[in-house]
Amino acid sequence: MPAAANDNNPLYLSEASIAQRVLGAKSRTAWDALAIIWERDGLPRIDPMTGCRYWPAVRAFLDRRHGLHQAALPSTVDGAENWT
Repeated sequence: MPAAANDNNPLYLSEASIAQRVLGAKSRTAWDALAIIWERDGLPRIDPMTGCRYWPAVRAFLDRRHGLHQAALPSTVDGAENWT
């Protein structure tokens, strides 16, 4: 379950903080290499004003990458159910 919007955690995290959250003990060295590759696939880039990445977008990227995205709802009704 996602954390509440008012959980007082910062939204913009440093590379070191993201590395620790994503990779744990492997941390920073591995993250630096992965981030370069994953940015090509849509990992949010470092924000030039904050010098950090927007954590909710990083988390959403990783969730999508591993198939944990919310499936799109059909835009139209596909017909009545036939239970007989």
